[in-house]
Amino acid sequence: MKARLFVLVIVAVLIFGVEIYAHHSFVGTYLVEKEKIRTVEGKLVQVMIRNPHSFIHVEFVDENGQTSKIILEAQGATQAREYGGKQPLAVGDVVRASFNPARLAESHRGRLVTIVRPSDGWSWGTREGESVQ
Repeated sequence: MKARLFVLVIVAVLIFGVEIYAHHSFVGTYLVEKEKIRTVEGKLVQVMIRNPHSFIHVEFVDENGQTSKIILEAQGATQAREYGGKQPLAVGDVVRASFNPARLAESHRGRLVTIVRPSDGWSWGTREGESVQ
Protein backbone atom coordinates (compact mmCIF):
# COMPACT_ATOMS: atom_id res chain seq x y z
CA MET A 1 0.00 0.00 0.00
CA LYS A 2 2.81 2.43 0.90
CA ALA A 3 4.59 1.68 -2.38
CA ARG A 4 1.44 2.40 -4.38
CA LEU A 5 0.90 5.70 -2.53
CA PHE A 6 4.54 6.64 -3.11
CA VAL A 7 4.18 5.97 -6.87
CA LEU A 8 1.00 8.07 -7.02
CA VAL A 9 2.71 10.96 -5.24
CA ILE A 10 5.69 10.80 -7.63
CA VAL A 11 3.40 10.72 -10.69
CA ALA A 12 1.39 13.69 -9.34
CA VAL A 13 4.56 15.70 -8.69
CA LEU A 14 5.81 15.00 -12.20
CA ILE A 15 2.50 15.94 -13.84
CA PHE A 16 1.94 19.12 -11.84
CA GLY A 17 5.63 20.02 -11.89
CA VAL A 18 5.62 20.09 -15.69
CA GLU A 19 2.49 22.26 -15.64
CA ILE A 20 4.03 24.73 -13.19
CA TYR A 21 7.30 24.91 -15.14
CA ALA A 22 5.43 25.56 -18.40
CA HIS A 23 3.62 28.61 -17.00
CA HIS A 24 6.27 30.95 -15.68
CA SER A 25 5.70 34.44 -14.34
CA PHE A 26 7.26 37.48 -15.97
CA VAL A 27 7.15 39.22 -12.58
CA GLY A 28 9.67 36.70 -11.25
CA THR A 29 12.07 37.32 -14.14
CA TYR A 30 11.62 40.99 -15.11
CA LEU A 31 11.06 44.31 -13.34
CA VAL A 32 7.59 45.03 -14.73
CA GLU A 33 6.88 48.35 -13.03
CA LYS A 34 6.28 51.18 -15.55
CA GLU A 35 8.95 53.40 -14.01
CA LYS A 36 11.57 50.66 -14.61
CA ILE A 37 11.04 50.52 -18.41
CA ARG A 38 14.25 51.16 -20.37
CA THR A 39 14.80 52.02 -24.03
CA VAL A 40 17.65 51.17 -26.40
CA GLU A 41 18.26 51.96 -30.04
CA GLY A 42 20.46 49.67 -32.04
CA LYS A 43 20.88 47.07 -34.74
CA LEU A 44 19.18 43.67 -34.80
CA VAL A 45 21.81 40.95 -34.76
CA GLN A 46 19.49 37.95 -34.32
CA VAL A 47 15.72 37.41 -34.61
CA MET A 48 14.07 34.17 -33.52
CA ILE A 49 10.29 34.21 -34.10
CA ARG A 50 8.93 31.05 -32.46
CA ASN A 51 6.50 29.72 -29.86
CA PRO A 52 5.95 30.10 -27.03
CA HIS A 53 8.15 33.24 -27.01
CA SER A 54 10.35 34.93 -29.57
CA PHE A 55 13.76 36.44 -28.89
CA ILE A 56 15.17 39.59 -30.46
CA HIS A 57 18.89 40.39 -29.99
CA VAL A 58 19.74 44.10 -30.23
CA GLU A 59 23.30 45.43 -30.33
CA PHE A 60 23.66 49.02 -29.11
CA VAL A 61 26.16 51.50 -27.74
CA ASP A 62 25.73 51.90 -23.97
CA GLU A 63 26.15 55.05 -21.85
CA ASN A 64 29.90 54.29 -21.54
CA GLY A 65 30.38 54.17 -25.32
CA GLN A 66 30.81 50.39 -25.28
CA THR A 67 29.02 48.06 -27.69
CA SER A 68 26.59 45.90 -25.77
CA LYS A 69 23.81 43.44 -26.54
CA ILE A 70 20.39 42.85 -25.01
CA ILE A 71 18.16 39.84 -25.61
CA LEU A 72 14.49 40.82 -25.63
CA GLU A 73 11.82 38.22 -24.95
CA ALA A 74 8.87 38.95 -27.23
CA GLN A 75 5.48 37.58 -28.26
CA GLY A 76 5.32 34.12 -29.79
CA ALA A 77 4.86 33.36 -33.46
CA THR A 78 1.19 32.60 -32.84
CA GLN A 79 0.60 36.14 -31.53
CA ALA A 80 2.40 37.52 -34.58
CA ARG A 81 -0.28 36.24 -36.99
CA GLU A 82 -1.13 39.81 -37.92
CA TYR A 83 2.12 39.84 -39.90
CA GLY A 84 0.62 37.40 -42.40
CA GLY A 85 3.17 34.72 -41.59
CA LYS A 86 6.06 36.96 -42.65
CA GLN A 87 8.90 37.94 -40.36
CA PRO A 88 8.57 41.71 -39.96
CA LEU A 89 12.07 42.21 -38.61
CA ALA A 90 15.38 41.28 -40.17
CA VAL A 91 19.00 41.17 -39.06
CA GLY A 92 20.56 44.55 -39.74
CA ASP A 93 17.38 46.58 -39.07
CA VAL A 94 17.88 49.55 -36.77
CA VAL A 95 15.20 49.56 -34.08
CA ARG A 96 14.21 51.43 -30.95
CA ALA A 97 12.90 49.07 -28.27
CA SER A 98 11.46 49.65 -24.82
CA PHE A 99 11.55 46.79 -22.36
CA ASN A 100 11.23 45.64 -18.77
CA PRO A 101 14.78 44.86 -17.62
CA ALA A 102 15.64 41.51 -16.08
CA ARG A 103 15.86 41.29 -12.32
CA LEU A 104 19.46 40.06 -12.83
CA ALA A 105 21.15 42.86 -14.77
CA GLU A 106 24.10 40.64 -15.70
CA SER A 107 21.76 38.44 -17.78
CA HIS A 108 21.43 41.24 -20.38
CA ARG A 109 17.78 40.35 -21.01
CA GLY A 110 14.49 42.16 -21.10
CA ARG A 111 10.79 41.67 -21.78
CA LEU A 112 9.75 43.58 -24.88
CA VAL A 113 7.18 46.34 -24.37
CA THR A 114 7.39 48.19 -27.71
CA ILE A 115 9.60 48.10 -30.77
CA VAL A 116 9.78 50.61 -33.63
CA ARG A 117 11.76 50.50 -36.88
CA PRO A 118 12.34 54.23 -37.58
CA SER A 119 13.27 53.68 -41.25
CA ASP A 120 9.65 52.90 -42.22
CA GLY A 121 7.64 53.50 -39.04
CA TRP A 122 6.83 49.81 -38.52
CA SER A 123 6.01 49.16 -34.88
CA TRP A 124 4.74 46.54 -32.46
CA GLY A 125 3.40 47.07 -28.95
CA THR A 126 2.07 50.52 -29.71
CA ARG A 127 -1.51 49.38 -30.42
CA GLU A 128 -4.28 48.01 -28.18
CA GLY A 129 -3.82 44.34 -27.34
CA GLU A 130 -0.16 44.06 -28.39
CA SER A 131 1.70 42.79 -25.34
CA VAL A 132 4.06 39.99 -24.44
CA GLN A 133 2.17 37.43 -22.37
